[in-house]
Amino acid sequence: MRKLYEYISVEQKKEVVKQLKQSLEQLNDELSKNEKVLSPFVNELLLDAKDKWTLEIEELELEKKNHDKKHP
Repeated sequence: MRKLYEYISVEQKKEVVKQLKQSLEQLNDELSKNEKVLSPFVNELLLDAKDKWTLEIEELELEKKNHDKKHP
C-alpha cells in the first residue's frame, strides 16, 4: 500500500487519511460491541487491521507535515 501513496497528491492523501480515520472509528465501534462474540482468530485479524490503519494514518500525516514544511 505504501507504494501507492507515492503516486497520489497531497490532497488525495488528506482524503485517504480522512477515510481511514472514519473506517478506524467504525472498526473500533465494532470491536467494542462484538469483542465477546467474535472468535479469537477474527478478533486478532481485526486488531491487526486496526494497527495497520493506525500506522498508515500516522505515516500519511507525517508525509503531509513534511510536505508542508518544504512548501509553506
